[in-house]
Amino acid sequence: MMLTRVLLLFACTCFASGVQAQKNFGKFIIGLESGFDVGQYTEGLKPRIIPALHAELPIGRLSVGAGIGTEVYREYEYYTWTGEIVERIENDKPVPHYVSTLRAFRPAYWTVPIQVNYRLHRCHCVFLHAGMTLDFFSDHPAERIAFEGAQLRQAPLTEVRRDQLFKQRTTSYNFGVGFNLYANDLLRITARPSYVLSENPEIYTNAPDYISTVRMTFGVQFALFK
Repeated sequence: MMLTRVLLLFACTCFASGVQAQKNFGKFIIGLESGFDVGQYTEGLKPRIIPALHAELPIGRLSVGAGIGTEVYREYEYYTWTGEIVERIENDKPVPHYVSTLRAFRPAYWTVPIQVNYRLHRCHCVFLHAGMTLDFFSDHPAERIAFEGAQLRQAPLTEVRRDQLFKQRTTSYNFGVGFNLYANDLLRITARPSYVLSENPEIYTNAPDYISTVRMTFGVQFALFK
């Protein structure tokens, strides 16, 4: 219900603004977009805000585009064994426990979005959106030690590489409807709710292979080569 109200508000804003025809907005368009997930329907890691730089080539009502951005997930934790074993008495019997360290980092991916938009109506202020994103794992986020001295019943690995935890490349698909919130001859501001089906980046998990979400994306576009 809330998403429906948001869509209606965007549509009313679009038509009330008296947007002029965008057929000659520009022969080449560049812009910045930032998306965030407002609803996640399956288990899995949830990304934070996803910024990206886009370039778009309009062909009449149709436009094709590509970009580059970054996607950083919420903090991920895992254990490594220090090599130390302590015994604890449980039910009058000694039970070995493995002294471990809890580590944490934010998984990150470089993203390459590829998209196709088709603008509707004479004002071109509403458009259908379809796209896919190729994500490439980045090992640059710093790691921190969240806790030392944890005693576990089962021994984790003594050393864990991040590529053992996360896939090197993932793919996601998105479908949505976009709106011009504001537009003139050189600038337009867009909003786009979309349904996103993302490949789960985590390797060792009970979550499904694909994660479905609703994503909200806002963008600012500039026209070049009038």
